[in-house]
Amino acid sequence: MKKLLLSSLVAFSTGAYAADWDGIPVPADAGPGMKWELQSLSDDFNYDAPAIGKSEAFWHRWNENFINAWLGPGYTEFYAPNSSVENGQLVLRATRKPGTSQMVQTGAIHSKEQVQYPIYMEARIKGTNATLANAFWLLSSDSTQEIDVMEAYGSDRPDQVWFDERMHVSHHVFIREPFQDYQPKDAGSWYADGQGTRWRNDFHVYGCYWVDPWTLHYYIDGKLVRTTTGVDMIDPLGYTGGQGLNKPMQVIFDVEDQDWRSHNGVQATDAELADPNKNRFQVDWVRFYKPVADNSGGQPSPSPSPSIAPSPSPSPSEGTVVELAHFISTDKNGAAIDGDSVVGFNPNGADNVNYNTVGDYADYQVVLAEDGEYRIDLVAASPMTGGISADVSVDGVYVGNIALASTGGWESYQRFSLADTLVIGSGVHSVRIESAGSSAWQWNGDEIAFVKVADATPAPSPSPSPSPSPSPSQVPSPEPSPSVSPGPGAGEPILIEGESFYQTGGTQEGFTTRTFWGSTTFADHVLTGGWADYKVSFAEAGNYDLSFVASSNESADSNAKVYIDGVEVAETAVYGSDLNNFVEHNIASGLAISAGEHTVRIEATGSNLKWHFFLDSFTFEKN
Repeated sequence: MKKLLLSSLVAFSTGAYAADWDGIPVPADAGPGMKWELQSLSDDFNYDAPAIGKSEAFWHRWNENFINAWLGPGYTEFYAPNSSVENGQLVLRATRKPGTSQMVQTGAIHSKEQVQYPIYMEARIKGTNATLANAFWLLSSDSTQEIDVMEAYGSDRPDQVWFDERMHVSHHVFIREPFQDYQPKDAGSWYADGQGTRWRNDFHVYGCYWVDPWTLHYYIDGKLVRTTTGVDMIDPLGYTGGQGLNKPMQVIFDVEDQDWRSHNGVQATDAELADPNKNRFQVDWVRFYKPVADNSGGQPSPSPSPSIAPSPSPSPSEGTVVELAHFISTDKNGAAIDGDSVVGFNPNGADNVNYNTVGDYADYQVVLAEDGEYRIDLVAASPMTGGISADVSVDGVYVGNIALASTGGWESYQRFSLADTLVIGSGVHSVRIESAGSSAWQWNGDEIAFVKVADATPAPSPSPSPSPSPSPSQVPSPEPSPSVSPGPGAGEPILIEGESFYQTGGTQEGFTTRTFWGSTTFADHVLTGGWADYKVSFAEAGNYDLSFVASSNESADSNAKVYIDGVEVAETAVYGSDLNNFVEHNIASGLAISAGEHTVRIEATGSNLKWHFFLDSFTFEKN
């Protein structure tokens, strides 16, 4: 792209010179009677700003490093000399910190001014090739609201193809004390174009229209790729107090080592960090627009992109509704069906799914505001005259089958319901919908809905039977492989490592595995409602005491609930003062357990959604 080099920038003027984005239309629609007005934070980086000293043009809009004194996540150390403007581009480098084997010094800049909705923002970017996070994002000054216009993890490593082909477009809302974080977990937040594009290989244009506190439209190369809208997607847990994404935010460009990757062995190597073809995050330009009244009598100049609309539903939905295209993960049980090239559910537009064959399933996050007795509805369409249905599981437990019937066509939607209602507690639940029946081709889906029909006191979750079916590996944090205790001899204590679960679920995908201090591996991501299942072998029957080796920062309302073969046997507080200090906690005494293999479920419980504890191990000892 042609550059016009300016020695200095005295004042911003939209007509002073030709900007790099001239001729590239704004893909979002400003609205009836409105037009887009370019904002002063826009920058095409057609000036020089050396690593040390920068320049007047740079300081006009930007500051070095983060918005406060924070040095970054994981092994990151934000380092001002690793940011510069050269050859008409902002360049942020990642390099190994001298004298260390893991620390990564990275470039970061943030805007001097804040932006707020309604605003369209867009940048032309080429990412790194080193597994690191590269981001164009916004953050409020109190670090409670965040919008990620793009977040890339590009790498040419063979085991990183999934990330290399995807762009993360999402947002967060936080409570800082005690720390709580919500972001959407549906598959749509990881955009892949279906063409196998490796985003790090070239420059692409990433944009977001922050319409209002409850609406975000994400664009890549001028195409609308995701819409996040409404309370259920923006802030279902009420962390913003019903305000949504309403705060002014500063604009950030940075490179990061993120601990959820590096602590699981995905780190940039010395060679990658020394290679200028791999360690640079490049921004060609960034622009910002506000919609303003068009007093010229004409129409707004940008051409709006076509809106993505779901197929028609039979009637307005009630209750808590989740669009079927907004799944967390999807896969298939059984063999592929002739003519179906898609594994699992296939998003059709923004909300619906199609190409649905027997055995396809998807997992969803459903947030219920209150305890109650619920009816579960599925809105689906199919011309098949028999053998079509949907199995439903909640928090890893199968709860029933929704029988479906022909609706006369793939786009003729009707509402079907689970025969029995369910008593479910408030909070975040993991829900699986799986196509079932004798027909190879099944149904197109619009939504699932949880409709409260009565007040009720929830039964312990999960229900005692039947046993839950295994969950698929979650992306981006794969679950550990199934592990069964080798079974010590009679009379010997039975020690199970906390990370040795064979399946997990519940809140925000359940437990994960983490290693700190170079050697200690444990179960992490233990949030209220999250659970993990373990296979434990007992050499002989008897009465057993159960203890945990765990750490916690919590001093109240942090509990561990334990089930054996689906039956609740204990619920005990797990308190502490330091997540780095693992201590023994007595959980239960005198548990009558028969000889043989048993399923042990550990669930974090409390009245508020929060982090509970790290679980290093647990032990059954015969008394």
